[in-house]
Amino acid sequence: MKVILYVFSGTGNTLAVANLYKRFLEQNNNMIYETDKSVSVDVYRISAKSGRVPSPENYDLVGIGYPIHAFCAPEPVVKLCKALPKVKNKRTFIFKTSGEGLHINDCSSHKCLKILTKKGYDVVMERHIVMPYNMIYRHNNEMARQMWIYAHALADLNSRELLQGAREKVGHTVLKTMWIAPIGWIEQHFAHMHGVAFKVNAKKCIHCNKCVGSCPQNNITSQNGKYSFGHDCVLCMACAFGCPKDAIKVGVFKYWKVNGSYRLNELKADDSIAFPYVPYRAKGIYRLYKKYYRECDKKLLSAGINVNDYIH
Repeated sequence: MKVILYVFSGTGNTLAVANLYKRFLEQNNNMIYETDKSVSVDVYRISAKSGRVPSPENYDLVGIGYPIHAFCAPEPVVKLCKALPKVKNKRTFIFKTSGEGLHINDCSSHKCLKILTKKGYDVVMERHIVMPYNMIYRHNNEMARQMWIYAHALADLNSRELLQGAREKVGHTVLKTMWIAPIGWIEQHFAHMHGVAFKVNAKKCIHCNKCVGSCPQNNITSQNGKYSFGHDCVLCMACAFGCPKDAIKVGVFKYWKVNGSYRLNELKADDSIAFPYVPYRAKGIYRLYKKYYRECDKKLLSAGINVNDYIH
């Protein structure tokens, strides 16, 4: 069985989840189902820097992953769906990440689903995994650790179900999408206009060019130590999040900027950090995550999965 995962990821959250899918899809086939048929998973990162997009025609299963932007799929993901060739009943699933588990995000794949369905892609699953914010505010270590541990358990569960041939109803009501879809359209157009407002603080910058290399849109150029931001920004925040000196100015989003890696694997291995944080120790805004984790626990327990098994 051959699987391809097409992934758009600015700061790396969705790519990290894609790699969990790769790990569990490849492991579970033999460890759980004891079959002789191997599973191989290729991960293709969607980027303006990438070469030719690999065709899904030679794969048995197609996955499409993205971070939710303003309740919608990012523009590069929609473009990928439009660029993919027509197929016949190609088994496909969607996985997405965001910093909160609100059901307002459920309709984010609406445009992609319409495109994929018309092209013959049989979308059998759509799953949402919460990961730490790369903008708006920075999650504390307790919350980030819980998110990453649950991401392991959920990716394992979803991979098992995919290997078992699971199929669920994937689609969204017109009532939901009528008002959510325009929000994403506005955000995408605003991103292009606002991109040029990004600047580099010359006093902090060490000219490592990490921002140039991390931009999936090739939107940042450097010449004679000066940086320019173009009109192809999609607000993935890779440049600001990954700058080692926090030197990127992000225009109107300056109060929402998050800088620096969460070091998720280190947090996951740190037993001094309480787990679970939600619901027992959660305070303030983190109380809003209780419903999401109750729903996760219900799914995991019904499948016989104990989230504590993924701590190490």
